[in-house]
Amino acid sequence: MKKIKQNKNITHHKTYVFIDASNIIYGASGHGWKMDFKKLAHYLKTRYNAVRLFYYAGLDSDNKKQLRFYEKLQEFGYELRLVPVKIFRDGHKKADVDSKMTFEIMKYLEDYEQAVVMTGDGDFYWVLEYLLEEKRKVKLLAHISSTAKELKQLFKENFTGMHTIRDLVSMEKIK
Repeated sequence: MKKIKQNKNITHHKTYVFIDASNIIYGASGHGWKMDFKKLAHYLKTRYNAVRLFYYAGLDSDNKKQLRFYEKLQEFGYELRLVPVKIFRDGHKKADVDSKMTFEIMKYLEDYEQAVVMTGDGDFYWVLEYLLEEKRKVKLLAHISSTAKELKQLFKENFTGMHTIRDLVSMEKIK
């Protein structure tokens, strides 16, 4: 496993990480790889000195595989923020975690000195723009091709593409 370089300019900040799960998971699989969440937790704790890892996702209580996955995430140190999945008439399933994540980014604002936000979803533009306007330290970590253009423009050098850390956080291929 590659050694993770600590950023000496960041490590003294108390950092909270806010993860939009569907955006990160589906983004990785859409690019031909799978996230190793144990490695991701290690990376975030080492690189950014993260003290809390909030993981926002949908909850389908009937999905036993999903429930086991969430148990593992807790073992790795993630704090789960689960929203029940709604099933629409056409059979489509969706969990609206965006509002919960936005709310908690603001709720904990005075508790963290830096936020690492993992999403490419343009729905977060307004809260992220506010944090930057208030001179808060915020990093955006997401898949370049599935990140809203407005977010990339807003963050400029504080945007990190997931491809740059893929070797550090992806699952090993089984031979």
